Amino acid sequence: MQLLNQTIKGYRVISFINKGGFGAVYKAEKNGNIYAIKIFNEDYLLREFKKHGEKNNRLQREIDIMKSVSHEFLVKYVDDFVIEDEAGKNFFLVMEYIEGENLREILNKNEKLKEEDALILFKQILEGINYLHNLRGEEADTGIIHRDLKPENILVQGNGKIKIVDFGISKVIDYTSITSTGEVFGTGPYMSPEQITDSKNIDKRSDLYTAGVILYEMLTGYYPYDFQYQPELLDKIKNEPAIPPRRRNIEISNKIENVILKLLEKNPYQRFAKIRDVIDAIDFVSDTSIIKEYDLSPRFYLRLYNDKTVLEEFTKRNKQFGWVDFPANLETNQSGLKKKIQDDENIKIIIDPATVRLAYAAYADTKGVRELPYAPTDYSVITPDSLKHYSDQKEYVKKVIDKQIELKATKLVSPFHYIHNSSVGFGPDRNLIAEWFDLDCKLTKESIDYRDSKFPDKEIYMGVCIRADFLNDASSKKYFLNILSSFDADGFLIYADCIDNKTPEATLYNYIDFLFELQTWTQKPVIAGRVNAGLGLGLLSLGVSGFTSGTARFESFYEGLYSETSEAYNMYVRYFFPELLTTVPITRKAPTRFDEITESISVCNCFYCTGKSNPEIIKDKNANLHFLENIYNIIEEIKVLSPNDRIDSFLLKIDNALINYSKLRTVFKDDDYLFLNRWKNVFTKLKEKHYV
Repeated sequence: MQLLNQTIKGYRVISFINKGGFGAVYKAEKNGNIYAIKIFNEDYLLREFKKHGEKNNRLQREIDIMKSVSHEFLVKYVDDFVIEDEAGKNFFLVMEYIEGENLREILNKNEKLKEEDALILFKQILEGINYLHNLRGEEADTGIIHRDLKPENILVQGNGKIKIVDFGISKVIDYTSITSTGEVFGTGPYMSPEQITDSKNIDKRSDLYTAGVILYEMLTGYYPYDFQYQPELLDKIKNEPAIPPRRRNIEISNKIENVILKLLEKNPYQRFAKIRDVIDAIDFVSDTSIIKEYDLSPRFYLRLYNDKTVLEEFTKRNKQFGWVDFPANLETNQSGLKKKIQDDENIKIIIDPATVRLAYAAYADTKGVRELPYAPTDYSVITPDSLKHYSDQKEYVKKVIDKQIELKATKLVSPFHYIHNSSVGFGPDRNLIAEWFDLDCKLTKESIDYRDSKFPDKEIYMGVCIRADFLNDASSKKYFLNILSSFDADGFLIYADCIDNKTPEATLYNYIDFLFELQTWTQKPVIAGRVNAGLGLGLLSLGVSGFTSGTARFESFYEGLYSETSEAYNMYVRYFFPELLTTVPITRKAPTRFDEITESISVCNCFYCTGKSNPEIIKDKNANLHFLENIYNIIEEIKVLSPNDRIDSFLLKIDNALINYSKLRTVFKDDDYLFLNRWKNVFTKLKEKHYV
């Protein structure tokens, strides 16, 4: 049918706008007003809508319903008529003409939208669909389901207001009669699972699924599924979970990601019940105008284990004790220690939730870990698959955070898991490292949201496990910095496998530089988890906020800690020598090494060593008290120095330690203190990079 420059029913056709699978749209003018006319042939109608001229004309009833719609975000249908020619009947739907672009054109230009901009458009879409769903009247007692919502059907005007088109049309169109695969294939990604299975018997929640796809696409620039062919796509829509949008765009807020995932549930009953529930879920205000300032001063976090009597005695003298790191699994078998830290108002607590252990079968051999409320009850291990669904993630986070609150944590820590997890991987192509890190990022977002809703006055730190050697690659280090800095946590607790006196120079440099860069760019405290005291003091001297260590134990972090059942400390007591910048293992029954060292570099004159014999000094309790006294004294010295003087002071300590080792050649091998040369090189380079 030739339409251009023709006048039909008083409408002068001005120009062609676009063509879809079942019709074309033209621009027309009548009485000085501009309209858009959608034209489709009778061949495209479902059989039950092809009966014309009868009193009970179902097609006309549907069109009248569409014309009754009046809403600011829905295009207004103003007229309809039928023109018959040799090719059959053609149906004309006349609607108001909207100046602007459709959402597809906008996405093609921008790839993805900022969350704030996307939500402005999305809420308008929801308001329009909500009106359709709740339309009431003689001709529309159950509302209208759009059925074919997609970016092409959402027009965005110059003022930012949207207009939804084509609502109601899909109900009468027979898509099986459309020979052009482009339209059907283009619509495919927006079809709900039930629409694929039984398109005639769907309800309003099908539109909710489609809305979720559109929001996903607006925020990521992708569909929720990767596919090459339509059968593959349809199978994934029906059977596979959507690719989490955070994998496409880490900047998506957790609340919005959860809204999307709930909208994309396979079963309608698992989605939101109605559009208004979606609007309520996304209609929150986040005040980003207040920039929180954090205390980045040097801090030591004592990782506790069987330290009740040590803490009781030490805090008699050191009233302003500071911070402890209490593993949640010690709650039962060290109840006295737990009571001590909870009752002392001068002790501040972070809780290690012990979630790392749950990824290894050995956790079941440790009663305290097995009894944690978030530990599996069937001896299974935690895996990315076991926490794949966001509802399971939310429940898991709730239990982890609630346990920390119960244990009276001063600050909260998000659950974290990944080390290597070599014991739970399977399949030649599975990238378990990426899966674990992705999961822990999601759990951090859930933890922050849960904190915001239940414990807004508590700070929360992002717990992170990484392999230290990953940071040797510049792109990997940049990736981790970009990801971690995007979280709205109050700080970071970083565990790296493995940082100890044997760590290669390049790995040590990149690990420390990573910690420093993360703190510098976020201006949030970074805590290095489980490093030995000498290196920890170096980190504080460089400017990293804190480190955790036991009293001369728990000095490194590696997978064997959790894939095996226990660590043994019975043969040796570890004694901290500030003059050597490290702890030295001393045989309990034959402490001749201690005697030889102290003969060359003198006996410690701290409060807990003065006046005691060597055998008394190296008893566990005294050695631990000596450790704490020296660590806190050195940290107080660090606090009063300028940044440049701090790092210079630490480099001087390294030089003095090397001199002291040279006096002890009968006690130590040359290899025993090579780590100091590595430290000197690393901290010298870091000083040159960050302070000179």
